[in-house]
Amino acid sequence: MNNLIAHGEQKKSTWKIFINSLVVLGIMLLFSSMANAEVKAEEITTAEEATAETVEEALEEETAVSAASRYTVVVQDNFGTEVYTTSKEPKTIGDFFEEQGITLGELDILRGELTDEITQGMVINIKRAEDVSFLIDGEDVYTIYMNVYTVGEALSKLKVETGINYTLGEGYSSSQAYNVVDLIPVVSGYTKVETKIVEYYFDTETVENPDLEEGVTNVLSEGQVGSLELTVRVNYENGQAVSTETLKENVLVAPVNRVIEIGTKVEEPESAEDEITGAFSAFTTGTIVRQLTMNSSAYSIDYACTGKTPGMADYGITATGVRAHYGIAAVDPNVIPLGSKLYVEGYGYCLAADTGGAIKGNKIDLCFDSYGEAANYGRKNVTVYVLA
Repeated sequence: MNNLIAHGEQKKSTWKIFINSLVVLGIMLLFSSMANAEVKAEEITTAEEATAETVEEALEEETAVSAASRYTVVVQDNFGTEVYTTSKEPKTIGDFFEEQGITLGELDILRGELTDEITQGMVINIKRAEDVSFLIDGEDVYTIYMNVYTVGEALSKLKVETGINYTLGEGYSSSQAYNVVDLIPVVSGYTKVETKIVEYYFDTETVENPDLEEGVTNVLSEGQVGSLELTVRVNYENGQAVSTETLKENVLVAPVNRVIEIGTKVEEPESAEDEITGAFSAFTTGTIVRQLTMNSSAYSIDYACTGKTPGMADYGITATGVRAHYGIAAVDPNVIPLGSKLYVEGYGYCLAADTGGAIKGNKIDLCFDSYGEAANYGRKNVTVYVLA
């Protein structure tokens, strides 16, 4: 019995040793596994770091290669500056414009050629066309789309487009840059050939009557106005006619002359004053205040003398506001006051009611009813009596 117990106890001790060995072995294997895991983790981390460095180097290399294969190009025009990048492959400005969507208008000017090759840092200049505005005669604004550098070039294009010989406003120069002036002031100066119908005034025929006292006139028949077609060249400045030249005349309706009789009867007056008083009796009575020797000329209200036709402003109106006719004289007011009653040798009585640019000093301009009479009278020295 005791042997059996001893044998059993021995058998239990053997199993305990075996189990303890297994536990120690398991612990050793666990520690070994953990050590291997740490080594593996270190290896993975080292591999990842190596891969990141490789990728960064590759990216840097690719960026360097990309930069080396691209160009920076600057485009400048009237409205600003733009910076572009483009591939370095052989290409022209035309290819570059197509790639970047840059267009040239019909009037735009490229500094260079579309066939020029693109280079690093290249600056491409474009002169763009734009609206240029003019102030016409201080009133109207006229705008043209054009491509110019100076005010003078802009003015030339305005003349071509309108057909009008404009000139620059005062203080402006043709050499000025057009874009420093918001509105380019111009003045119209142009010529037109015009055709118009005007009244054709009659001449006055004179018939001597020895039974009438000298200087006395009677109208035998009134004249009748005709019509005349005139072709004239009119010069304009600031939109206003400044001079007219007659190119052609065509009579449409012939006028009927006015006929007057002129007295030729001469009576010896007792004195010069009596002679003037008698000749002036139908006009006024009075005494001689002054006697002047003057150079006389003649005019009429016809177009040939005045440059005006019926319907125009102030046609036939004198400086005092009365209508010009036979018996009106133009004088220098410094010599003969306006409103003075006169008797002119060889003409008759008249009223100093008009002035003239050329009538200065001892000159007198006598009005006739027609251009023909005025032309026949000519110019002569006469005695002029100023009456009270």
